[in-house]
Amino acid sequence: MPSLNHFHSKRKGSKVSKSNKSNYNNILLVGYGITLLAAILIFQIFRWQVIFAEKFKNMAEGQYKTSQIQVAPRGTITAADGTVLAVDEPVWNIYATLSTNEEERERFFANKDKFVTEVASILNVEKSEIESKIDDDFVYAPLKKQVSTEKKKALEQAEIFGEGTAGFGLYFENEEKRVYPNNTLASHVLGFIGKDEKGDLVGQYGIQGYYYGDITGREGYSYEEKDSSGNVILTAEYEPILPREGKDFKLTIVPNIQTKVEEILEEGVKNSRAKSGSAIIMDPKTGAILAMANYPAYDPNEYWRASEAWILKNRAVSDVYEYGSVQKPITLAIALENGVINKDYICNDSKGYMDLFEATGYADLKGKRIYTWNRRAAGILDIAGIFKESNNPCTAEIALKMDFNEFYSALKEFGIGEFIGIGLQEESSSYIKSKELWTKLDTITTSYGQGGISATSLQVLSALSTFANDGVRMRPYIISEIKDEKETIEIKPQILSTPVSKETSQIVRDALVKAVKHNSLSANALPLMEYEIAAKTGTAQILMEEVGGYSEKFSNDTVVGFAPANNPKMIMLVKLQEPKNAGFATLTTVPIWRDIFLAIADDMEIQKQN
Repeated sequence: MPSLNHFHSKRKGSKVSKSNKSNYNNILLVGYGITLLAAILIFQIFRWQVIFAEKFKNMAEGQYKTSQIQVAPRGTITAADGTVLAVDEPVWNIYATLSTNEEERERFFANKDKFVTEVASILNVEKSEIESKIDDDFVYAPLKKQVSTEKKKALEQAEIFGEGTAGFGLYFENEEKRVYPNNTLASHVLGFIGKDEKGDLVGQYGIQGYYYGDITGREGYSYEEKDSSGNVILTAEYEPILPREGKDFKLTIVPNIQTKVEEILEEGVKNSRAKSGSAIIMDPKTGAILAMANYPAYDPNEYWRASEAWILKNRAVSDVYEYGSVQKPITLAIALENGVINKDYICNDSKGYMDLFEATGYADLKGKRIYTWNRRAAGILDIAGIFKESNNPCTAEIALKMDFNEFYSALKEFGIGEFIGIGLQEESSSYIKSKELWTKLDTITTSYGQGGISATSLQVLSALSTFANDGVRMRPYIISEIKDEKETIEIKPQILSTPVSKETSQIVRDALVKAVKHNSLSANALPLMEYEIAAKTGTAQILMEEVGGYSEKFSNDTVVGFAPANNPKMIMLVKLQEPKNAGFATLTTVPIWRDIFLAIADDMEIQKQN
């Protein structure tokens, strides 16, 4: 065997032929290619095993592990008598499907006109709407969403093509739709389930806005693991999450009373040419809301048809306003309770006004006065007379006699400046001016329901209900029961406060009855004289920026009354915003209150006086 030195020296000195040189180059190229392929392979293995290991693991698992969403049925909302007010019903999204087979497509399009005519008729849509979706290229076409089960069955039973057309079919996709069987009935109490700006379903307004999560429940998830043949196998790796059904809500609303309230309120708002109106009826002994209505109203089945967004709000609980002279029974009750006046109190209104500079000593109030409603002296007035005449000077005089801290604290006991929490999404709190900013002028204006205080219609009703329940103010509630598969929660009557004694309450109640009997509610209330009714009206001017103060043109008119006065079964508030046909509540809200009361008196078993 030659030495290495010999080998190398020989190679250096040799001549290489062209053929050998070509073979040598080819070998080099093959070697380089193999090396490159090996490098690529090694890199890919690295990517698969290291970089994308988790991704491919998940992809692999996804081939034999699947999850399914289980939709939870939404809860049903019913009235006091079981009438269904809101419920989910199955609806169907309809699709047309067609084979890609040319022969089958030709047979379908030969009968297209019959298909379009039949389907358009059943779905109650224009033929052109169907035709536009069934073009020459279609394979899968949406025809109509949220179709009723009845129409679905009609499509299934229709013999559109006689013996049928191969490769053609209708596909039905199931979903749940929120339905309100009674249309506008209690719509502002219910609210609706609609879509937000992102397209997600969400509860809006009313009970469905406040309790959306409870009503909708919780989606469930189930997991399946399959073998290589696609057969389901048992696995303990994933525990299924069971769906939680939405809770059912039972309301205190009485449908036949609610219906009458809505109908009469609508007529009253239209007759008075008011911007809006609200009405609430409550059992003062329990706080149960028997009816709550607003006009303009809307149909929650088609909530998007409301001409303006504010129409969707329950204004009986959302709109805070200065409520005027319905405050006077509260002011006098506080004075009675604190011994500032007694049941025999007499006021001498000899001027028909109060001089604000004399009353307060504030220099900037020189020349300023508050007047009686007719700017005439009312003369000698007892408590009932103050209510009958709705006398501002006498009421303000009494308020100024009180200790401020006692007056302020008592207002809060009546719920002024407090939040009730009835469970409606748009509910607002009432307002009372802070102690630090309070002045004697605030005491004066607050005494007759303007200036330092404001409240919602519900809060005004709650405050005045004190006199219908012997000085005890109950929490207003509109839900009597919340129920799911596990438990039933019953809502019980609850005391909020006891602002005044039974004796004080009786004095105020008797004075209100006397005022009504002396026709403080005008001739509009004459049919009510056959019943024992305690009531008070309020006409409050509206503070408007554009006029730089209180408007002489626009007012909020309110009346609150309860019956039978000595054993009340109901208390009712009616409020009108900016009525244009009259300037006082006696002419605007009283006729509505009267008509509602007369319509429901028999339903509530309220007897006439002997």
